[in-house]
Amino acid sequence: MFEFGAFSEILIILVAALILIGPKELPRILYQCGRWLQKIRHLSQQMRQGLDHYVHEGMFDEYAETQNKKQLKAKRKQSPIQKPVIKRTSKKNQDERKRR
Repeated sequence: MFEFGAFSEILIILVAALILIGPKELPRILYQCGRWLQKIRHLSQQMRQGLDHYVHEGMFDEYAETQNKKQLKAKRKQSPIQKPVIKRTSKKNQDERKRR
């Protein structure tokens, strides 16, 4: 829509928040938003560390291998391997196909 920059977009949001919320409540709300961002960052860091540990220990490879085996078993149960159907055609049908 408008080609501002990241700084100018943040500035516009802050001015709009100042007008809508008011100067008394704005510091409290900004503080609360900062706390939420801090919690989100902390949780994502914990999640990343847990996944790194999980992969580092080799558990991920074992888990992926067991999941692949389960999927293969499920596929085999759903659709058993069948022989392909071979149509036998007469000499006359083969000649007609060659002409096309």
